[in-house]
Amino acid sequence: MSFTINTTTKIDDTANFITLSILNQLKLNKHVLFFVTGGSSISVAVKVAELLLDKPLDNLTIMLTDERYGPLNHKDSNWYQLIQKGFNLRKAVLIPILIGEDITKTTKKFNRVLHQEFKKAEYKIGLFGIGIDGHTAGVLPSSEAVSSNELVCAYKTPSFKRITITPKVISQLDEAIVFAMGEMKWPILEKLEKDLPIEEDPSQILKKVPLLTIFTDYKMEKNI
Repeated sequence: MSFTINTTTKIDDTANFITLSILNQLKLNKHVLFFVTGGSSISVAVKVAELLLDKPLDNLTIMLTDERYGPLNHKDSNWYQLIQKGFNLRKAVLIPILIGEDITKTTKKFNRVLHQEFKKAEYKIGLFGIGIDGHTAGVLPSSEAVSSNELVCAYKTPSFKRITITPKVISQLDEAIVFAMGEMKWPILEKLEKDLPIEEDPSQILKKVPLLTIFTDYKMEKNI
């Protein structure tokens, strides 16, 4: 497969690209499922929300790729951090992961809703970051999530209990956009140009997406 590299340092470049892709699909009257994530990509998601704010969004559903389990609105929650930084799209359907229940009930609910939304969606697009260890969404190297055959996986890490979509979900997306800035990300982006096991480098699964665009300040080879 091939992927496209856009070398930039501007958040707006990534946000404008995602917004245009979503609007193009909505104009075709398609039901769009848009996955957003936490971490360094939050700023991009917030900008996308600003750009979409006054658009007709009846056919847009937004979900998280992953969440750090805990009480509603706990400070490390990806959804809480998104909302706190200004992510707000009242015209779209917003589906957070945390529901104020224990992790088993929360995971089952997320799994059920994700199955439903996958069936409805006519275009599935995701915004992703990549960690310096190669993780993407909540899929860490050598974790249970890497090899899961389910759409959702919940497991414990040294830092958080995580609930995440799995490589099975990512590989079924129509489009993925990666936002990866900073010199610390360059070594893992260099690895992405090679074919490595996803157990070692989970970000490799992004290359299974038919349309993958990477926004980075690292000068990668074009269209690998």
